[in-house]
Amino acid sequence: MNWKWLLLVGLALPLSGKWCAAGEPIVVGRGVDLFEIGSLIAEDDFATLDDWEVQIQQRDGFPPAQVVARDNSLDCLLPGRGCTVWFKRNLPTRITISYDVICPTPHPAIKGVQPRDINNFWMATDPADPRAGLFDADRYSGKFSSYDKIHGYYASTGGGGAVANRTTRMRRYPRSVDDKPIDHLALTSKDEQPGYLITPDKVMSVQLVAYDDVVQYIVDEKLVYEIARGDSIQLEGRDPEGKPTNPKAVYDLDRFPAYEQGFFGFRMVGTHHIYTNFRVHALEPANEQASKASNDTALASTVQVASIEALREAMAKSNQRVVMKPGSYVVSDLADRKTAFYLSGSNNHFDLSGVTLLMPLSTLRKMTSSGPHGRAAYKITGDHITLKGGTFENQYPDGMTEVTDFGSYNQTSRYHPSGSMTEVSISGDDAKILDCRFTIRGSFPYGYGNMYGIGAGSAVRLKKHSGIQISGDRALIDRCKIQMESFGHAIFVQGGDDLMVRNTQVEGKVRRSDDLYLETEEGDLAKKFNYELQWPKEVKGLPIPKAHMLNLTEDGIRAYSGSGHVTVENCQVRKSRGGIKLYMAKSATVKNCEVQDCIVQGYSLPSRGVVENSRGNAAYGPLLYIHSDSHTSQQIELTVQPAPHGLGDHVLAAIRGRNHTINLASPDDAIADTPRPIVVGYPLRFDFLCVDYPRVPAGYESHFSRFAPKSYRASGITLRNSTHNPVVLGTLSEDNTIISTGPIRDLGTNNRCSPPQ
Repeated sequence: MNWKWLLLVGLALPLSGKWCAAGEPIVVGRGVDLFEIGSLIAEDDFATLDDWEVQIQQRDGFPPAQVVARDNSLDCLLPGRGCTVWFKRNLPTRITISYDVICPTPHPAIKGVQPRDINNFWMATDPADPRAGLFDADRYSGKFSSYDKIHGYYASTGGGGAVANRTTRMRRYPRSVDDKPIDHLALTSKDEQPGYLITPDKVMSVQLVAYDDVVQYIVDEKLVYEIARGDSIQLEGRDPEGKPTNPKAVYDLDRFPAYEQGFFGFRMVGTHHIYTNFRVHALEPANEQASKASNDTALASTVQVASIEALREAMAKSNQRVVMKPGSYVVSDLADRKTAFYLSGSNNHFDLSGVTLLMPLSTLRKMTSSGPHGRAAYKITGDHITLKGGTFENQYPDGMTEVTDFGSYNQTSRYHPSGSMTEVSISGDDAKILDCRFTIRGSFPYGYGNMYGIGAGSAVRLKKHSGIQISGDRALIDRCKIQMESFGHAIFVQGGDDLMVRNTQVEGKVRRSDDLYLETEEGDLAKKFNYELQWPKEVKGLPIPKAHMLNLTEDGIRAYSGSGHVTVENCQVRKSRGGIKLYMAKSATVKNCEVQDCIVQGYSLPSRGVVENSRGNAAYGPLLYIHSDSHTSQQIELTVQPAPHGLGDHVLAAIRGRNHTINLASPDDAIADTPRPIVVGYPLRFDFLCVDYPRVPAGYESHFSRFAPKSYRASGITLRNSTHNPVVLGTLSEDNTIISTGPIRDLGTNNRCSPPQ
């Protein structure tokens, strides 16, 4: 047979699809309000293949393969064999890759060619040699299985093995380690759906996104798959007997780190593809593009600074782009008795990439202004201020980085500020804190949770130290990390409106309550107060409970009375007093968030508040708390994560108010580690709820008789509990609908209870 003649015929088949210039890539799904399309950073119109590495599987019995650049296209005919064509440039994250492709109907005489397998690798590297290992032909032969060991993302339209064009999938590699299969992300829900398969002879537009933890596969402007930190995902693997398994998991970046760089590759098998309009665009944080463009005309100049003094001078002026020389700077003095830095100018963008500002406690102790929030290391009073890329860290005077002796720490004044303070105070409007890292240290007391007070009526004089305080409108905290090692809130809102916190991680510290009984030296706070709780008054005088965990910080993300609308998206809060605590805001929306290992509560909302596609555990305290009988019409969707390390006798959720819709799901239908009740409508202080409800915790009986409100009512609530945790309807519950996998105990009135249908 004349293979050459048939191949030439195959390469010249008439096509009904019409080539045209590629459209601009789009922003969809999680990308909306997260990033925007930036500048073009790479392109290829296939005049040559100089920028490409071609790997073709060797296989007998089929016509030879041809991969050629012709007529500004990449033309790939692969009868009966696999092929990967790698773009040789290593690409960073925060990009989108786009191209057009057509899959012609093949000539029937060409064996081993079908319309199939428009496949892609991106952010791909060889774990043994990330810089160039993918181009080693001895290790990567063009055969699909030879790539099982790589790291990267993969997406496929029209796959399916011998029966082609029936699957559409996205994976995260590696699929094997040391030649042994491992569990890996494998999304398959679009398999055999006609709207997600190849249409022969039609130009299809493909777009791939890698933006930190957000990964997307888009075809013909349709979002096919996307993943982001915290999503519930499907894995694919093998059991010890080699049988396929499909366990569920959470897309946790500790287990599945986001790939930060790698290579792109066209991947195909047994098909004919023609590629055009290959483009790579940068992705910029949302609104930064527009604000940069508008500011270019407003900013008088770019100012370069290389000292604390020069930075302070720039902060007092307006209409600038200020770039600080990378390095570490120690802040040894104050601007005045209230603050170290006044950002009083407006319309300023401060690029602090590679800059670390070290703020010793000895400097903070020089602040003498009175008032709980009169002291702040950084005061942002101007409007339209952006801080980007900086690292902000408090330093103890002797190089200590972690408190281990709490008795001594709390008796040593040089470890504390002179009074309560905030690291960053934002009173100006339209502020942005982007890509910054904060380590907050130094407070009094530290190590005892709330037991000595949190405000008025405290048993000791508080010297709290919070992270970011917001009172201006339209503030944005994005892609930040806050490590709280002091008693204070990480992010708190006092009066601002239209606020957004997204893609941000907050982590505090916790301590076992039993440790307090080891404080036996004179002056140790636990000994001073005879190992008894001092706050609130409802528990004052009770012994410090053992086998509990104490929060060393206050809340992760908190809103106070007077705050307007608060949005929290794609955030994680760990080891705080309260996780995402917004019940005092006028309105609130929480999406795609995770709260773990918090002490008093995980989530709380105002009336009509929304928690969507979020998750958390009840390891050390309730995951959900609805604060008021007056709260109504909350929409809550939470996945309850397992917590085998849990400690304490608390409940899973405390629910009251009216007309809420609450869905509590289990990620893998696992039995609860410690069954914790979901309590609905209860004549008992929240502090007294425990796993034995409606019984009062032992030793609390006299306090219960004095401090048992009669108003913690619940009515008109629909609760769907898909976990195995029990539901207890208290005596103040009425006319609720409960659908529960776990057992139900109904002590209320006219409640409708049933298992799932």
